[in-house]
Amino acid sequence: MEAIKLLACLGQAPLGRLIHYRALSTAFREIKIKRDPGCPLCGDNPSITKPFTDKKDMIELPEITTLELRKILAEGFEGILLDVREQDEYMMAHIEGSELLPLSGWPASAHNLPRDAKYYVHCAAGMRSAKAGVWMLQNGFTDVTNVAGGMKQWLQEETQ
Repeated sequence: MEAIKLLACLGQAPLGRLIHYRALSTAFREIKIKRDPGCPLCGDNPSITKPFTDKKDMIELPEITTLELRKILAEGFEGILLDVREQDEYMMAHIEGSELLPLSGWPASAHNLPRDAKYYVHCAAGMRSAKAGVWMLQNGFTDVTNVAGGMKQWLQEETQ
């Protein structure tokens, strides 16, 4: 409601205050918020001065489907197929030849990986592997591709 009031220029916005509402007792409490001079957005020397909209600063992670990965593996892939799921997920099902490096252990465990190898990174559905892939590209790895759909899609294709 307060955001709508602010956007519509209606009423008085509680700037610098937090309004706490307790529904069970229908009670309101107003808490004054002190300005943080070290805040990167509104402090004395803000480092965030505009919304992030510059696409050239964004890292684009290449992506392939599990069907494309199957074809690449069948042709004799000479790189690293990296599985970033957890150990228990890997034990239930994994792609033959994949190396397990759970995302929960990153970045410490990922620093030992060779930076010049070709990587295909996968997880259960593609979200964790995308996060790992972007981290890799930001940290000097040169050839990283995310596998969209991950193990869920891989296993679904095996039953079809």
